Amino acid sequence: MKEFFSDWFSLDGFNIWKLHTPMDYVYFGLILVGGFVLLWLVIRFLASRRTPEGTAARVEKQLRKLGGKESAVYRDVTIRSQRDHCSCAMLYANWEGVYVVQVYHFGLEVSGSASSKYWTLSYNKDIRQVDNPLDEMEEQIVVLNRLLGRAGIRGVPVEKLVIFADIYGRPSLSLRGVDCAVVRQDLPKWRKEKRKGSTIDLKGVKQALEASFQTAPNQG
Repeated sequence: MKEFFSDWFSLDGFNIWKLHTPMDYVYFGLILVGGFVLLWLVIRFLASRRTPEGTAARVEKQLRKLGGKESAVYRDVTIRSQRDHCSCAMLYANWEGVYVVQVYHFGLEVSGSASSKYWTLSYNKDIRQVDNPLDEMEEQIVVLNRLLGRAGIRGVPVEKLVIFADIYGRPSLSLRGVDCAVVRQDLPKWRKEKRKGSTIDLKGVKQALEASFQTAPNQG
């Protein structure tokens, strides 16, 4: 085997096609099979992590890291304040404000607009349409603003944050009129821009949020 590789990859006139004996062909075949098996294992590994739950967990971890130890990420919560209530897949609270977060685990090509009913997410020939989340997120923001106001906490920015986090690569976004969409790879840059704003009473905000939460029905 050692001589086989030395012969194949010698610096003296590099020539990969030095197959002289039956054993050369056997070794070459084993290398090809090993490469295909490794590729198959990598694809299987990525596919096992390309799920809504796995992607949300990775995004949560990244947001916590970017926001520092005092920041908070809440998943699958229901906010209740007097007659107002809404369910949120993810909320993010840091020193600059509160964010209603929508995470997409699929799609390297994303198109749509702020006013379109659906957004199109695609990967190669796999094309999916999802509901435009912005209206629902706006309703969540209304409830959160009322909640914070009733708690006596004023001047807290509550904004939308849509994150595209396909593990297969860097998504390309074509969302006309949408200024709250970010690809996972650009979250550090997004965070840096947000840090230019004023800070909020983060402790008070978290207390108000956590006091309002009820476990979402599908979480028991």
